[in-house]
Amino acid sequence: MEGTRRRADYRRYRQLVESRPELFRRPAGGIDILLDEADIRAAMRTVARRNRARGLPPAASSVGVLAEDSYILALRDAVRFPDGSLGTHNRVVYANDARGVGVLPLFEGRIVLLRVFRHAIGRFLLEIPRGSVEAGDGLEETVLREIAEETGGHVATLAHLGQSFCDTSLSNAGLDYFLAELSGVGEPQLSEGIFGIVQVTPGRFAEMLVEGGVEDAHAVNAFCMARLRGLV
Repeated sequence: MEGTRRRADYRRYRQLVESRPELFRRPAGGIDILLDEADIRAAMRTVARRNRARGLPPAASSVGVLAEDSYILALRDAVRFPDGSLGTHNRVVYANDARGVGVLPLFEGRIVLLRVFRHAIGRFLLEIPRGSVEAGDGLEETVLREIAEETGGHVATLAHLGQSFCDTSLSNAGLDYFLAELSGVGEPQLSEGIFGIVQVTPGRFAEMLVEGGVEDAHAVNAFCMARLRGLV
């Protein structure tokens, strides 16, 4: 396929090194991002040899920007690992500094879940409402907006549960989790791929976790945080 031969945009990458140096700083003793041209070429050659043995195209070793839009910046960096070996690492940087919220909503003692179709995995999941913090908004404002948009509900009380990173192998995304008592529930947001609202007791939710009926990591995280605090 033509797409597999497209090289990462190295020119844009160097622009980002100059304009957003904070993206490339790393503490000592971890995995170093290589910015010297000779080091980058050496890392690319190392990965290219490995890729050839796997039948991958040369472009799969190219360092640079892989994708960029208003939501994400996907990069492939040249890196030096702690043992001194060279390689490349992909990462996704979220445009909103990776800030988001996940909300475990309760209505009349039941947990409110969303039946969502997720494009990335191509199927439905039961999830809790979540969303990104928009410029100028705070965490609680984001919770109120997401609950209103995704469930048509209104928040009566709110409690912060904690924070968790979502997928540290690939992205810098993290969520602050909240428990929200709702005063009402409306209709799902079809434009966001939300096809229905499901309400279950906390006991039934726990059974569904064991049975594999809830696979959304954010729902699991928020429920466990609330359970450990004796809130559900």
